[in-house]
Amino acid sequence: MKVSIIVPIYNVASYMEACLESIARQTYSDLEVIFVDDCGTDNSMTLIRKYLSNHSFPVHSIITHERNRGLSAARNTGLKHATGDYVFFLDSDDEIVDNSIESLVEPLAKEQYDVVIGGYEELYENSETKEFPLAVARIANPLKAYADGTWYVMAWNKLCNRKFLLQNELYFKEEVLHEDVIWSFQLACKASLMCAIKDITYRYRIRSSSIMTSMSIEKDVNIYLRAFDEIRKFIIRQKMEYNADVYRMVEGKKCGILYSLLQKKEYALYAKYYPEFYKQCYLSPIHAFKSKIISLGYLLRDLHYCLPLPLAKFYKRFFYLMGYKWRGKRIEGTVWG
Repeated sequence: MKVSIIVPIYNVASYMEACLESIARQTYSDLEVIFVDDCGTDNSMTLIRKYLSNHSFPVHSIITHERNRGLSAARNTGLKHATGDYVFFLDSDDEIVDNSIESLVEPLAKEQYDVVIGGYEELYENSETKEFPLAVARIANPLKAYADGTWYVMAWNKLCNRKFLLQNELYFKEEVLHEDVIWSFQLACKASLMCAIKDITYRYRIRSSSIMTSMSIEKDVNIYLRAFDEIRKFIIRQKMEYNADVYRMVEGKKCGILYSLLQKKEYALYAKYYPEFYKQCYLSPIHAFKSKIISLGYLLRDLHYCLPLPLAKFYKRFFYLMGYKWRGKRIEGTVWG
């Protein structure tokens, strides 16, 4: 069974060798590696070509964009050029463990899965690591598992059936950030059968960054709003408005963002952006409750959508104070901590 590893390249010279070596050490041999040159400004591609000329490496190709187009476009380019039965997205500042592909392929000997997913570890600049294993499972309802938080949103470390992705047009939305949020939601809606394995198969590098400021949080809110707009359009196109897992996932994430703003005392940002979240309601919570897709608790949480905007904004904030802050309850889906 052939696996295509897709590696977008953009200004990652500092991490390139570690990524390449992790691919070269793979214990699984039936591989093709597709590097997508997204026209960076450093010497990443020079380092790649030098490494490939001096080391034994799986079958590979380099696809060069005519201009910088972003991570989503690079992944899409790799998918369109892939010839493997399955594809695996690897970010070029990350690494995979030596038996990563072999471990992910193993369940496919017994059953045909749309997606096989492994655990991962975070790799910090001080060389410390933190593991995020998964419970071993045959996932017959990927959307419910996604809404439950059983598997993570990131596109990497998922071995995906290539024909399944192409037939369902599961490409990455270009010219948006948080593209993984949109893609993984659509993947969850379309997949029929997934498998989670116990092995840690991916090393996700955490780069140092400054503390989030109001300006950077505001930028992030705008990005999430764009992502939710794409998700809302997808839900309507697919006629999934009355799917309980869809409602639970989408509204839960929106609440996590709004409550995170209040938790960080970003009251001005909450007041500014609440109306945008309010407008993105695709199903009245009263209708959802009457249709028995949400409980009374969710109805009370989301009742603000049924109120006039000024009162709705107050209700949502009051519910946060009553349900979370004053009770000391942890916010599920916290975004900025």
